[in-house]
Amino acid sequence: MNSMKQSVNRLLKMCLVLLIFQGIAIAQEKESPLEPLAFYIGEWGPPSNDDFLKANPQYKDLRVISFKWGQNKKVIWSTTGIATPGAEKTNSEGIITFNPLNEKLVWLEYQHENEILFEGEYTVLADGNIQRTYAVYYPEGYTQIPYPELEGWVRNFRETFVRVSDDLIDWKTEALVRGKWQMHGPKGKKFQAERKK
Repeated sequence: MNSMKQSVNRLLKMCLVLLIFQGIAIAQEKESPLEPLAFYIGEWGPPSNDDFLKANPQYKDLRVISFKWGQNKKVIWSTTGIATPGAEKTNSEGIITFNPLNEKLVWLEYQHENEILFEGEYTVLADGNIQRTYAVYYPEGYTQIPYPELEGWVRNFRETFVRVSDDLIDWKTEALVRGKWQMHGPKGKKFQAERKK
């Protein structure tokens, strides 16, 4: 009877070990909810044909935004600033992660010098492009707030990132002004960004 009990116990332990390893394997195979943003991992800046770079060839390696994976691809760290070989200035730092309750890709970024907070979410559009919709919280009295004719210290924006090639995106920024989305930025043009690293 004892040997039968021992055999059953060994069998149960083996089954338990197999279940544990199977659970680990399944967990490792599960894709990160941030995977749709994997294309953007890297450092980005104006493309080589940009008017600014043509006029200032010393900035040919200029990088203005970077994205890098955090541990186990559970977060993406974002940084904006001006980076050229030998000189870097970070303007803002942020995090993108997955909210398990509402299943959204959330983003939070803070601009150090001006104490501006960006808060929003990323969405994968039906065509596979990525859209970032967010609120910008400006400190009261901030003199360079866009659309100063609007009330309050919060402005809403959305950016659409369209993949043009393996290393190039169109980047369109719009502002919500009086209930309507309108182009935002220099001369109302979209911006292009090229992968630098």
